[in-house]
Amino acid sequence: MNDGLSPDTPFATVDVFNDIELQYGDAIFFERGSMWRTVELPWSIRGTEGLTISAYGEGAKPAFYGSEENGTGSEKWELFYSDASGRKIWKFYKEMTEVASIVLNGKEFVLRDVAYWNGKSYLQMEDDHQFSTNKIYDVISYLPDMWCFPAIVYPDMSTEKIGDRLFRSWNEQTGEDIFYKGPLYFRCDAGNPGKIYSDIEFIMPYAFSDGMSDYQTFDNICIRYSSMTFCSGFNRVREACNGVVQNCEVGWMGGNVFSYATGDETGDTRIQLNAGLYGRNGGAMSFAGSNYTIRNNYVHDSFQEGIALETFDDCDTMEGCIVSGNLIERATQGILVCNWDLIVNPNHIFKNILIEDNMVLDSGVNNFFSTDWETDYCNAMVIQGGPCANENLLIRNNTFAFATGALVIFDDHSQEYSRIFSGNTYVQTKWGKGIRLENRDTGSSLTEKYIRAYLGDESATIISPN
Repeated sequence: MNDGLSPDTPFATVDVFNDIELQYGDAIFFERGSMWRTVELPWSIRGTEGLTISAYGEGAKPAFYGSEENGTGSEKWELFYSDASGRKIWKFYKEMTEVASIVLNGKEFVLRDVAYWNGKSYLQMEDDHQFSTNKIYDVISYLPDMWCFPAIVYPDMSTEKIGDRLFRSWNEQTGEDIFYKGPLYFRCDAGNPGKIYSDIEFIMPYAFSDGMSDYQTFDNICIRYSSMTFCSGFNRVREACNGVVQNCEVGWMGGNVFSYATGDETGDTRIQLNAGLYGRNGGAMSFAGSNYTIRNNYVHDSFQEGIALETFDDCDTMEGCIVSGNLIERATQGILVCNWDLIVNPNHIFKNILIEDNMVLDSGVNNFFSTDWETDYCNAMVIQGGPCANENLLIRNNTFAFATGALVIFDDHSQEYSRIFSGNTYVQTKWGKGIRLENRDTGSSLTEKYIRAYLGDESATIISPN
């Protein structure tokens, strides 16, 4: 048996770490050029302070895919339905758990259709997905071309399952996760997708690392096709602090439908159901602790945030974080700073946060939302939540270019605090907005007047359409 102490004797799986006691200062290296599917780091790794997770050897970064398998091959897709009009609906050869989207040839999203699960069957929803109809949903009647639908039958609809996600439960005897599954349908009128496309990956709810501990470093890792946010910044006791995430690629992330409204939800539970009748969430990276450094990463194609600093009710003040040198493309919210407090808590604010030298491009472009209206709320730099109290929030020398919503979104409360915009470059399309005031739900065009008046960025570079 290999001892895992050299490149010549590596471990074959991460499961061995369930029986190894790791120490502060230890490092785990994954081989460059390797690719792992549905690997979730065990708690023995996520729960060890001072650990480094990185790469060894030559070649591409070690890749961790949330996708169970590649879907290419005509034998993997059965023609479920066709008609004289040319419609063709295909069913994958095996049942799948939640699928947020399908990615074709590393570029094109297959959108996920959404219907309201009432505990017994799926109901068709209105176009804006805020209300359901009384019509039973079926893929033959409603699934559009180049959309998919995972028809999962959920055994539990109780509200308390929202935080745990309906598609997953836990076996108390074995300690293993149980993922509920159902048939996966994909309407592709052009023909068998397994034959047409050379690369088919599924965005699925397997998290490489859903939580960290203090003083951990993630370096030179590639995470793709996971609907669960990477490095959420929490351990089992409190938010983790003093971590570093650098030189990583994190892409094609988020978008799982994790719950359906029962009508009894209140408070935070209601907030999680961000589309009214169902909750759909997940982004690339999110952090809740202090003294994090997130630098030189490539983050792309994210359902929600690219990189987020978020504080919640049970978090302390978040301070000393640095977000720098990252390239963020096609995320719904490129960089998000969000405090969910509705009333200012002086012991629970953002303090001494530096966001600099990042390039945030094409926010909301090529997204995998299920409705058109969501695209209008895709922004490059977002300060929101509640009053979002902060002390010395410095946003400087970044490039915010092109967003289907606004380049910068904030509310009036943020002007009461010491957030500072300085030396940023702002570039927008002729149909996009420069700034959006969230609490007024009003937007303004990208002009020097508004950048100076609302952001105070006196040294800004502004490139607006003619």
